[in-house]
Amino acid sequence: MNGEQLALSKLLKLAKGYHSALKVPEQATDWLDIQSSSLLVARLHQYWQQQYPEAGRSYWAIKSWGMLYWQPLYLAVISVHELTMSFSLQPMQQHYQQGVIAGLQLPTIKAQHHHSQQQAITNMAAHLKSYVVKLLTDLNLVARLNERLAMSLLADTLLAILLLHAKRKPQFNIQLMAAHWLHALDISEAGEFIMLTACSDSLALTRKTCCLHYQIGDVAKCANCPKQPQQIKVQRMQQELITACCS
Repeated sequence: MNGEQLALSKLLKLAKGYHSALKVPEQATDWLDIQSSSLLVARLHQYWQQQYPEAGRSYWAIKSWGMLYWQPLYLAVISVHELTMSFSLQPMQQHYQQGVIAGLQLPTIKAQHHHSQQQAITNMAAHLKSYVVKLLTDLNLVARLNERLAMSLLADTLLAILLLHAKRKPQFNIQLMAAHWLHALDISEAGEFIMLTACSDSLALTRKTCCLHYQIGDVAKCANCPKQPQQIKVQRMQQELITACCS
Protein backbone atom coordinates (compact mmCIF):
# COMPACT_ATOMS: atom_id res chain seq x y z
CA MET A 1 0.00 0.00 0.00
CA ASN A 2 1.54 3.31 -1.10
CA GLY A 3 1.30 6.62 0.75
CA GLU A 4 -1.84 7.84 -1.03
CA GLN A 5 -3.65 4.53 -0.53
CA LEU A 6 -2.69 4.57 3.15
CA ALA A 7 -3.95 8.15 3.57
CA LEU A 8 -7.25 7.26 1.88
CA SER A 9 -7.66 4.14 4.00
CA LYS A 10 -7.11 6.14 7.21
CA LEU A 11 -9.52 8.85 6.09
CA LEU A 12 -12.36 6.44 5.27
CA LYS A 13 -11.85 4.47 8.48
CA LEU A 14 -12.04 7.66 10.54
CA ALA A 15 -15.05 8.90 8.57
CA LYS A 16 -17.15 5.87 9.53
CA GLY A 17 -16.45 6.69 13.17
CA TYR A 18 -18.00 10.13 12.73
CA HIS A 19 -21.06 9.06 10.73
CA SER A 20 -22.09 5.52 9.83
CA ALA A 21 -23.20 6.55 6.32
CA LEU A 22 -19.73 7.76 5.34
CA LYS A 23 -18.74 4.54 3.61
CA VAL A 24 -19.08 2.72 0.31
CA PRO A 25 -22.66 1.37 0.28
CA GLU A 26 -23.22 -2.36 -0.24
CA GLN A 27 -25.89 -1.78 -2.88
CA ALA A 28 -25.34 1.31 -5.03
CA THR A 29 -27.82 2.69 -7.54
CA ASP A 30 -26.86 6.17 -8.70
CA TRP A 31 -23.64 8.09 -8.22
CA LEU A 32 -23.24 11.86 -8.21
CA ASP A 33 -20.05 12.74 -10.07
CA ILE A 34 -18.98 16.39 -9.92
CA GLN A 35 -18.08 16.35 -13.61
CA SER A 36 -21.64 15.46 -14.66
CA SER A 37 -23.83 16.24 -11.68
CA SER A 38 -26.56 18.54 -13.02
CA LEU A 39 -29.11 15.84 -13.95
CA LEU A 40 -28.85 14.04 -10.64
CA VAL A 41 -29.03 17.33 -8.71
CA ALA A 42 -32.24 18.10 -10.61
CA ARG A 43 -33.64 14.67 -9.64
CA LEU A 44 -32.74 15.30 -6.01
CA HIS A 45 -34.58 18.63 -5.99
CA GLN A 46 -37.57 17.14 -7.80
CA TYR A 47 -37.81 14.38 -5.19
CA TRP A 48 -38.20 16.82 -2.29
CA GLN A 49 -40.56 19.01 -4.31
CA GLN A 50 -42.83 16.03 -4.92
CA GLN A 51 -42.42 14.61 -1.42
CA TYR A 52 -43.41 17.83 0.37
CA PRO A 53 -45.20 20.13 -2.09
CA GLU A 54 -46.62 22.19 0.79
CA ALA A 55 -43.17 23.00 2.19
CA GLY A 56 -42.35 25.50 -0.55
CA ARG A 57 -39.47 26.47 -2.81
CA SER A 58 -37.09 27.56 -0.05
CA TYR A 59 -37.42 24.25 1.77
CA TRP A 60 -36.85 22.20 -1.40
CA ALA A 61 -33.71 24.19 -2.22
CA ILE A 62 -32.31 24.12 1.33
CA LYS A 63 -33.03 20.41 1.81
CA SER A 64 -31.36 19.57 -1.51
CA TRP A 65 -28.37 21.76 -0.70
CA GLY A 66 -27.86 20.09 2.67
CA MET A 67 -27.83 16.70 0.99
CA LEU A 68 -25.24 17.84 -1.53
CA TYR A 69 -22.60 19.25 0.81
CA TRP A 70 -22.75 17.26 4.03
CA GLN A 71 -20.44 14.40 3.04
CA PRO A 72 -17.64 16.47 1.46
CA LEU A 73 -17.82 18.78 4.48
CA TYR A 74 -17.36 15.89 6.91
CA LEU A 75 -14.42 14.56 4.91
CA ALA A 76 -12.83 18.01 4.82
CA VAL A 77 -13.04 18.45 8.60
CA ILE A 78 -11.85 14.91 9.35
CA SER A 79 -8.96 15.23 6.91
CA VAL A 80 -7.74 18.43 8.54
CA HIS A 81 -8.27 17.72 12.23
CA GLU A 82 -7.51 14.01 12.33
CA LEU A 83 -4.76 13.76 9.70
CA THR A 84 -3.51 17.37 9.19
CA MET A 85 -4.06 16.71 5.51
CA SER A 86 -5.81 18.27 2.52
CA PHE A 87 -6.86 16.75 -0.79
CA SER A 88 -8.98 17.49 -3.84
CA LEU A 89 -12.61 16.38 -3.61
CA GLN A 90 -13.00 16.22 -7.39
CA PRO A 91 -12.61 12.39 -7.65
CA MET A 92 -15.28 11.85 -4.99
CA GLN A 93 -18.57 10.26 -6.00
CA GLN A 94 -21.63 10.48 -3.76
CA HIS A 95 -24.31 7.82 -3.61
CA TYR A 96 -27.89 8.89 -4.35
CA GLN A 97 -31.10 6.97 -3.68
CA GLN A 98 -34.68 8.27 -3.27
CA GLY A 99 -33.87 11.83 -2.29
CA VAL A 100 -31.01 10.92 0.03
CA ILE A 101 -27.30 11.38 -0.59
CA ALA A 102 -25.45 9.03 1.74
CA GLY A 103 -22.45 6.88 1.00
CA LEU A 104 -19.44 7.66 -1.14
CA GLN A 105 -16.50 6.30 -3.01
CA LEU A 106 -13.06 7.75 -3.56
CA PRO A 107 -10.86 5.78 -5.96
CA THR A 108 -7.76 7.69 -4.93
CA ILE A 109 -6.62 10.95 -3.37
CA LYS A 110 -3.57 13.12 -3.84
CA ALA A 111 -2.95 13.85 -0.20
CA GLN A 112 -1.00 16.90 0.89
CA HIS A 113 0.26 16.78 4.46
CA HIS A 114 0.80 19.99 6.42
CA HIS A 115 2.80 21.21 9.41
CA SER A 116 -0.24 22.71 11.12
CA GLN A 117 -4.01 22.37 11.13
CA GLN A 118 -4.30 26.06 10.23
CA GLN A 119 -2.32 25.47 7.04
CA ALA A 120 -4.38 22.37 6.27
CA ILE A 121 -7.59 24.38 6.75
CA THR A 122 -6.48 26.97 4.20
CA ASN A 123 -5.81 24.34 1.54
CA MET A 124 -8.76 22.09 2.33
CA ALA A 125 -11.18 25.02 2.41
CA ALA A 126 -10.17 25.92 -1.14
CA HIS A 127 -10.84 22.35 -2.32
CA LEU A 128 -14.14 22.24 -0.46
CA LYS A 129 -15.39 25.56 -1.81
CA SER A 130 -14.50 24.62 -5.38
CA TYR A 131 -16.49 21.40 -5.02
CA VAL A 132 -19.61 22.78 -3.37
CA VAL A 133 -19.87 25.91 -5.53
CA LYS A 134 -20.11 23.64 -8.58
CA LEU A 135 -22.97 21.76 -6.92
CA LEU A 136 -24.66 25.03 -5.96
CA THR A 137 -24.43 26.14 -9.59
CA ASP A 138 -26.14 22.91 -10.63
CA LEU A 139 -28.83 23.36 -7.98
CA ASN A 140 -29.54 26.89 -9.15
CA LEU A 141 -30.46 25.53 -12.57
CA VAL A 142 -33.66 24.18 -10.99
CA ALA A 143 -33.98 26.19 -7.76
CA ARG A 144 -33.01 29.52 -6.30
CA LEU A 145 -30.49 29.64 -3.46
CA ASN A 146 -28.02 32.51 -3.27
CA GLU A 147 -24.42 31.75 -2.38
CA ARG A 148 -24.41 33.84 0.79
CA LEU A 149 -27.25 31.86 2.35
CA ALA A 150 -25.91 28.58 0.98
CA MET A 151 -22.51 29.12 2.58
CA SER A 152 -24.08 30.23 5.88
CA LEU A 153 -26.06 26.97 5.95
CA LEU A 154 -22.83 25.09 5.28
CA ALA A 155 -21.11 27.09 8.03
CA ASP A 156 -23.66 26.03 10.64
CA THR A 157 -23.12 22.39 9.68
CA LEU A 158 -19.37 22.94 9.79
CA LEU A 159 -19.63 24.26 13.36
CA ALA A 160 -21.77 21.26 14.33
CA ILE A 161 -19.11 18.88 12.98
CA LEU A 162 -16.37 20.78 14.81
CA LEU A 163 -18.46 20.45 17.97
CA LEU A 164 -18.64 16.70 17.41
CA HIS A 165 -14.86 16.61 16.96
CA ALA A 166 -14.34 18.66 20.14
CA LYS A 167 -16.30 16.09 22.14
CA ARG A 168 -13.92 13.42 20.85
CA LYS A 169 -10.82 15.58 21.48
CA PRO A 170 -11.28 17.65 24.69
CA GLN A 171 -8.08 19.68 24.07
CA PHE A 172 -9.35 20.87 20.67
CA ASN A 173 -9.47 24.67 20.42
CA ILE A 174 -12.85 24.86 18.73
CA GLN A 175 -13.22 28.64 18.78
CA LEU A 176 -9.85 29.20 17.12
CA MET A 177 -10.30 26.50 14.49
CA ALA A 178 -13.85 27.59 13.70
CA ALA A 179 -12.56 31.11 13.07
CA HIS A 180 -9.87 29.75 10.73
CA TRP A 181 -12.42 27.74 8.75
CA LEU A 182 -14.88 30.62 8.39
CA HIS A 183 -12.10 32.96 7.27
CA ALA A 184 -10.72 30.44 4.77
CA LEU A 185 -14.20 29.89 3.32
CA ASP A 186 -14.90 33.64 3.31
CA ILE A 187 -18.05 33.21 5.40
CA SER A 188 -19.13 36.14 7.55
CA GLU A 189 -22.44 34.80 8.91
CA ALA A 190 -22.55 31.66 11.02
CA GLY A 191 -23.93 30.37 14.29
CA GLU A 192 -22.30 30.73 17.70
CA PHE A 193 -21.16 28.41 20.45
CA ILE A 194 -22.75 28.85 23.87
CA MET A 195 -22.19 27.09 27.18
CA LEU A 196 -25.15 25.20 28.62
CA THR A 197 -25.13 24.47 32.35
CA ALA A 198 -28.34 22.51 32.95
CA CYS A 199 -26.73 19.40 34.47
CA SER A 200 -23.10 19.77 33.39
CA ASP A 201 -21.13 22.33 31.44
CA SER A 202 -21.66 21.53 27.78
CA LEU A 203 -20.78 23.54 24.69
CA ALA A 204 -23.65 23.84 22.20
CA LEU A 205 -24.37 25.52 18.88
CA THR A 206 -26.98 28.18 18.21
CA ARG A 207 -27.63 28.22 14.48
CA LYS A 208 -27.61 31.30 12.29
CA THR A 209 -29.65 29.66 9.53
CA CYS A 210 -32.90 27.69 9.47
CA CYS A 211 -33.37 24.31 7.81
CA LEU A 212 -37.13 25.02 7.43
CA HIS A 213 -37.90 21.44 8.47
CA TYR A 214 -40.94 22.66 10.40
CA GLN A 215 -42.59 23.57 7.07
CA ILE A 216 -43.18 19.95 6.06
CA GLY A 217 -46.24 19.61 8.28
CA ASP A 218 -46.96 19.10 11.96
CA VAL A 219 -43.31 19.32 12.97
CA ALA A 220 -41.87 21.49 15.74
CA LYS A 221 -38.97 23.85 15.16
CA CYS A 222 -35.55 22.51 16.11
CA ALA A 223 -34.44 23.38 19.64
CA ASN A 224 -31.71 25.67 18.29
CA CYS A 225 -33.82 27.12 15.47
CA PRO A 226 -32.94 30.79 14.85
CA LYS A 227 -36.62 31.59 14.22
CA GLN A 228 -37.20 31.61 18.00
CA PRO A 229 -36.42 34.22 20.67
CA GLN A 230 -32.99 33.59 22.19
CA GLN A 231 -34.46 32.91 25.63
CA ILE A 232 -36.82 30.22 24.32
CA LYS A 233 -34.04 28.69 22.25
CA VAL A 234 -31.67 28.41 25.21
CA GLN A 235 -34.42 27.01 27.44
CA ARG A 236 -35.19 24.28 24.91
CA MET A 237 -31.50 23.46 24.47
CA GLN A 238 -31.07 23.27 28.25
CA GLN A 239 -34.04 20.90 28.46
CA GLU A 240 -32.53 18.68 25.76
CA LEU A 241 -29.31 18.57 27.77
CA ILE A 242 -31.20 17.57 30.93
CA THR A 243 -32.98 14.80 29.02
CA ALA A 244 -29.66 13.56 27.64
CA CYS A 245 -28.09 13.60 31.12
CA CYS A 246 -30.96 11.57 32.57
CA SER A 247 -31.12 8.98 29.80
